[in-house]
Amino acid sequence: MEEQKRARHTRRHPVRAFFRGMYTEVAFSGESLRINGRGLLFGLVVGLLVGVWGGLFARLLGAANHLREGTGWAMFLLPLAGLLVVWMYRRGGIKTAGGTDLIIQAARGEQPVSRLLAPVIFAATLLTHGFGGSAGREGAALQLGGSLAELVRKGGKLGAEFQDLAIMCGMSAGFSAVFGSQITAALFALEISCVGILPLGGLFPCVVSSLAAGTVARAMGVRAMRFYLSASTPDVLFYGQVLVLGIACGLLSILVCYTFSGVRAGLARLFPNPYLRVVVGSAGVMVLTLILGTKAYLGTGEALIAQAIDQGRAAPQDCLLKLLLTALTLGAGLKGGEIVPCFAIGASFGCVVGPLLGLPAPYAAAVGMVALFCGVTNCPLTALMLGFEVFFFCNPGGFLMAVAASFLVSGYSGLYAKQKFAFSKTASPEGLAHEARRERTGPL
Repeated sequence: MEEQKRARHTRRHPVRAFFRGMYTEVAFSGESLRINGRGLLFGLVVGLLVGVWGGLFARLLGAANHLREGTGWAMFLLPLAGLLVVWMYRRGGIKTAGGTDLIIQAARGEQPVSRLLAPVIFAATLLTHGFGGSAGREGAALQLGGSLAELVRKGGKLGAEFQDLAIMCGMSAGFSAVFGSQITAALFALEISCVGILPLGGLFPCVVSSLAAGTVARAMGVRAMRFYLSASTPDVLFYGQVLVLGIACGLLSILVCYTFSGVRAGLARLFPNPYLRVVVGSAGVMVLTLILGTKAYLGTGEALIAQAIDQGRAAPQDCLLKLLLTALTLGAGLKGGEIVPCFAIGASFGCVVGPLLGLPAPYAAAVGMVALFCGVTNCPLTALMLGFEVFFFCNPGGFLMAVAASFLVSGYSGLYAKQKFAFSKTASPEGLAHEARRERTGPL
């Protein structure tokens, strides 16, 4: 009834209705700017703080990698480094299991964040990389950013209702500071917690945090991940080739996730004592590296990424060996992250499989990296923007096709057990219309 009266009034007094509508929208915009002014200030403070810490972390990580690569003895101290990592976590009362899952839960307001998490994950990741572990750096960046953002929230005496926004700002800032992909970082923080729902109310603060942290980190000399590719003219055959590669990467993502969770669960069952577990797992990494006769699979795997994309060169076993060593490192209790190793796994896989499909090896490596990232994180928008941002929009349709295929084929597997799915991935009317609201408990 009210809508009918409004419609009649609009027809009779169109000019008055126009200005009334304009006034309403302007008033809303003013109120929105007033409210988001606090978000701007908070995002800026978090971005600057996390940018400094993230820049320092990246610089020290470079020194840790130099220690590992430049010495012949550092790797033999990995079990001792693992013991120190476990001791720090137990001494600080921080859960050794969970890692990024704890931050994802905190972003939904379900889990408090320890104030000791930032310094402990900072030191633990440096120890892992410096003494020969195979792990990424984004896990530390996300946890570091989330923990520091929580300290800012509590220091600013903001209520618990701001915890989810604070964590998302910290995650976007940490990701941006370490990788330099500022748009990707903001989207990742919004998309990772619950697949299918974007809390766009946090977009503005997350963008501010991401841009501020990335700018500070670049000023501190942290290099962003960027690659130049040679463009080719896409046609029907090209999209068919990329589709097949995307499907293969989606299937590979299932193997990757089950390997990570399976090795972690197997080591926990065999060695319930965390100190014994980290010694045995670290020794396994050390022995496998000696048998292989190369340190190429240690660290983040960025050398494998550059080799695959810049040179178009990868061995068939690269992706599997990097997967095995990373799963063993993280399953043992050492700290780091899974995403950059997954970049290396995907790039190596794409570089090997792509030419078999008729794709150029460098472009196939780039597609493999992005598609596998999508499969293991279930973040298609973030993965797509990663491909655009890191590879300068080279043949964007190929990335779009591969990401869509990988997202569909990967099912509900993922790196993060506490990630939720708001909707089904199926394209049936029932799947799109009804919410799934399922939370993964892990592949195993």
